[in-house]
Amino acid sequence: MTFRCAIRASYDAALYIPGDGGDAASRTHGHGYTVEAVLESDGLDSSDFVVDFDRFQPHLDRLAGDLDHRLLNDIEAFRDGAPSAERQAEYFFHRLSQVVAREFPNVRVAKVRVVQEPDAWAEFEP
Repeated sequence: MTFRCAIRASYDAALYIPGDGGDAASRTHGHGYTVEAVLESDGLDSSDFVVDFDRFQPHLDRLAGDLDHRLLNDIEAFRDGAPSAERQAEYFFHRLSQVVAREFPNVRVAKVRVVQEPDAWAEFEP
């Protein structure tokens, strides 16, 4: 039996898509983003949670805050390619997986979705 929960955080960031020719995406522009982490566990903890939202939220907020009001292309993780919503989802997945392994040993990150406001999203699930 698998239990899942999701936690969200928001951030605003600027980016450009390198090598996209004359397309508007190649110019520096900004988006509002929401990141949603889906966490899962084979059982519930002693409080009947997959994870206590109040304990997990600060970790997600900190990671989203690291991207907030930044030019994503300047962040080391995105320097070798485009900081697309897909790559942002992968970025959050790997960083959250490290936090979960350290702080919440019976929990796994199942997937991460990054919503590019208002109506498009990308997901990363290994």
